[in-house]
Amino acid sequence: MVVGAVEVLPRVEDGIARDSKLSAVERRHAAADRLHLDSAPFDAFRAKLRPRLRYAVDVPAGSGGGPFITRGAVVRAYAAFYFLPAIQVPRAPLVFHYRFR
Repeated sequence: MVVGAVEVLPRVEDGIARDSKLSAVERRHAAADRLHLDSAPFDAFRAKLRPRLRYAVDVPAGSGGGPFITRGAVVRAYAAFYFLPAIQVPRAPLVFHYRFR
């Protein structure tokens, strides 16, 4: 499985970059745009991170993002993905604060 990921993933990423009509920034922000999240706070916080650095997320629950999830839970899940390879934990000295527009 690791060999497949090491060999296939770069080719897939190259194909997406080559064939996409979106710029690199638009590709990076596509999920946030789709979720109606402001990308600027994510980009600013990401610049402070390094691999394996632990961080926490401070976000209000917000109104429902659907029948089974709150908007706050969506932000936490997106942050866990967007800030990789940093590690999201419940409590840390470094905290990402997000407020809804």
